[in-house]
Parts: sequence; C-alpha cells; structure tokens
Amino acid sequence: MRGFVENDYPTVGVEQEFHLIDAATGELAPRVDQVFDNLNERMCGSVCYELFDSVLEHNSAVCRTIDELVDNVAGARRELAQACEKVGVGLAAAGSHAFSDWRAQTIVPSEHYKWVARECVYSAQRMIAFGLHVHVGTKSVESAMYAMYEMRRWAYPLLALSANSPYFEGRPTGLASTRTLLFGSMPRTFMPPEFDDFAALEAFYEQLLAAGDVTAPGDLWWSIRPQPPLGTVELRVLDLPTDVRRLAALAAITQAAMAMYQDKFNAGAAPSKLNPAHIDQNRWKAIRHGLDGKILEPQTGEILSMREQIERLIDIVSPKAEELGSTSHIDFAREMLEEGTEAEWQIRTCEKLGGDLRALELEIAKRTLGKERLGVTGQEKMGDVR
Repeated sequence: MRGFVENDYPTVGVEQEFHLIDAATGELAPRVDQVFDNLNERMCGSVCYELFDSVLEHNSAVCRTIDELVDNVAGARRELAQACEKVGVGLAAAGSHAFSDWRAQTIVPSEHYKWVARECVYSAQRMIAFGLHVHVGTKSVESAMYAMYEMRRWAYPLLALSANSPYFEGRPTGLASTRTLLFGSMPRTFMPPEFDDFAALEAFYEQLLAAGDVTAPGDLWWSIRPQPPLGTVELRVLDLPTDVRRLAALAAITQAAMAMYQDKFNAGAAPSKLNPAHIDQNRWKAIRHGLDGKILEPQTGEILSMREQIERLIDIVSPKAEELGSTSHIDFAREMLEEGTEAEWQIRTCEKLGGDLRALELEIAKRTLGKERLGVTGQEKMGDVR
C-alpha cells in the first residue's frame, strides 16, 4: 500500500455512483462510453467507470467547505446530465434501480472488473447498487485509524439517514436500503477488522494479495477505510442521495465528526470501547427500517430509536460544524429526520404514479437535478430544492 499523505485541514470530497437510464423507458441504459465521449476534458478527468456500463462515477473536487462541495456537485450533475441528454439517457441518483433485470446488464470489460466478475460471480452480477462515498482529510495515519474506528458507532445510523433504495427487480423489497444488502453479499464489505495499527492493516492486505483475494488496495471494500494515497478516511456505507441538499448534510456531518475525532486523538483521548455485535445488529436495522428502527447503542448498550442516535451525533458534532462553516447543512439534517428518508419519498411517489416504476425512475432523474438546472447559487440551492 502506498504511503499516507498527510492533510493539515479536514478537507471533504465525495464520490457519486450514478446510474444511466433510457430517457423514454427508465430502463438502465448501457451507454457510459457515449456519455464520456460528450464530456469536455476537464470533466473527463473527474469521472470513471464502475462495474456496469450503465453506471458512471463522478469524483468531486477536494473542498474545504460544504458550500464549496455543493457548488461542485451541483455543477457536475448539470454537466453530466447535459452530456447524457445528447445520447438519449437520463442521469439518476439513488441507491438502486427499481426494475431493470440484472441478468441483462453488461460488465465494463476492464481487467479489474473482469476479475471482480470472476471472483464474486453471482454477487457481482446482481449488484445494481449505487453509493455515496465521503472522504475527509486527516493529519496522520494514526489519527485516520482513530477516526475510522470511532466512526463505526455512527456509520449505520448515517446509512439509515441516507436510505434510498426500496425497490429491486420490479418490486418493493421491504428494505429501506436494498443497496446495502446487495453490496454486502460481496467480500470485505462490512466494518474493517480491528488492527493494532496501520502496519497491521498493511500486513493483512499483503496476505490477501499473496492469496489472490485482492488485486489492489481498492479491493478492501469495507464500509469505512483509510485511503493512504489521498490522506483521507473514506465513509462508504451511504446510499446515493437524489437530493443534493441531503448529500450536503451527510457530508457535513461526516466531515465534522471526523475532524472532531482527530482533535480528540491529538488531545490524547482514549479510543471508545464499542460492542461489535451491537454495530453489526445496527447494520441490519438501518437496512430494514431506515429511520424507524431501534438500535443498540454500541458504547452504552442503551436501546434507542435510530432518530435519537442521529440526534446525539448531530448535537456532538455541531460545535465542530460551526467552526467549519457548515451549520446550515447540519440544521438541514434535523429536517431530514422529520421528513423521513428518500426511500420513503420513492414509495410515496410510486404510489402517486399508480405503482409505475418506470415513471418513478424518470422522477428520480428529475429530482437528481432539482433546481440546480436553473443555475442558482449554493446557498439558494439549499433553500427549497425538492
């Protein structure tokens, strides 16, 4: 694994995994190469393939503030949607596709994705799943490991807040986050094992490499992991939000929390004692019930509602968020608790559409852009994009 790059500031950046849909039918559209052909050189440098050729990943700029991130993400969605329109597809942000048959999808013919398909077979073939990854810059590899382990307490409540994939294979699954179930059938996708230090993690990776279980550090698909070449901790557990405001709120909480834990590490705070069985159980509760479940608090053992646990997190990180200039985005997270998840929005919208999942996919594509298409500024975007 490459050396860890130190960051003096808790920068923030995101990766978004969009799916491409036919603009008329809502079906997954395997036209990622055609979309790439219609992007300018600058935008081409920030996009890449994912497993299927109906998926496009965009990597944001490295930002200091959430307002800066919002402008970058909204602008990118607008540019990508314009390129998509030229080839008759829509850009859609959600955790899963509601109805397209996974058996009909084609895998990107790169050597790496060929390996993934051979190694993970059925699990990879049906993984019509799209996530949001949030990176936060860290000062040292030691503080990165500390923040990574502390964030295990909050990762699955944040998943619940992001839940946005209630449909798969043309039917409601009864799950708030079907994406997590699909991705979780792949190896190394739960929480990372507990290592004494980064050197122990590197040694484990070298063993996996020697055994042929991985081909590169990126094959450590844990829900949260250090990214040495970027000098970040990467939270990988979230469904991709359709609404940019929700993406911003999730990124703001994550940035503030990781920055707070770096401060604690630098002040000599001992690591929290977290119950891994509670963490694992909370994963299922987030998948199944989203915000409406009860969880086992990993540090105290209390039984809390998911909303109560998220409210605790928001209260804890609010001072750091104020320091980072993201209070308005943290405040919107409280509104998200009241409004419910985008999984619930999908279900309500589908009911209004008479159960038409094709129409739902087209509505998701519209919501993906929201008022960003009108060219409003960052603060205005956060005002009433619905």
